[in-house]
Amino acid sequence: MENKTVLIQGAMDIEIQALLEKLEKQEKIVISDYEFYMGKINNCNVIISKTLIGTINATIATTIGIEKFKPDIVINQGIAGAHRESIHTGDIIIGEKCCNINAYSMSSKNRGEGSNPFEWEPNKRAKEIKSADYELVQKFQKFLKEKHKNKVYTGTIGSGDVFNREIDRIDWISNKFDNLCEDMESIGVYSVCNKFNIPCIGIRIISNNEITGEELDENQAIILQELLVESLE
Repeated sequence: MENKTVLIQGAMDIEIQALLEKLEKQEKIVISDYEFYMGKINNCNVIISKTLIGTINATIATTIGIEKFKPDIVINQGIAGAHRESIHTGDIIIGEKCCNINAYSMSSKNRGEGSNPFEWEPNKRAKEIKSADYELVQKFQKFLKEKHKNKVYTGTIGSGDVFNREIDRIDWISNKFDNLCEDMESIGVYSVCNKFNIPCIGIRIISNNEITGEELDENQAIILQELLVESLE
């Protein structure tokens, strides 16, 4: 990524702290409560963005980041929950695609007729699948499969503002969207980058799996950041 300006995003402190430790010549800029840190990692021009949690925050932070810093590449990264029994804590998902798993239409029901989310259907926004940059996908597939000790998958990241913990619901979402994991930011990032024609990619390390009972391990975020630092060489 020589001669490129790279915007790397994380929603929480733990998702950017290892990157900040490696960022040289740091300059912090705060815009409307969104934190950006300018500097260099391995001689690469890097802006680290703390987007805050959620699709709306990610959308706002990405728009500000693109308008203010004019990055050549946007990398959204952090932790995610697995949506497959075969995917485990420490595995990495490369988001070749991203979809909105919280956009639905439903049939009309009168008061007292209840609600059945399993009858809902993905609406137009959910069906508008967003894509990562092909060259970035190829680059990180090769790099991560060589460097990471756990499994690396390429597929669809599901993204929305719900922390799904009901296994039947997780299975339903996975069957509808064919997604490998879920997070709360990627769809906002992909949507903005696709609109601005900025190459982007989402990379997520699995921190938990409700299906297999693997409890949340936020420290997986550090492992991913360390890999990303190495990828900037």
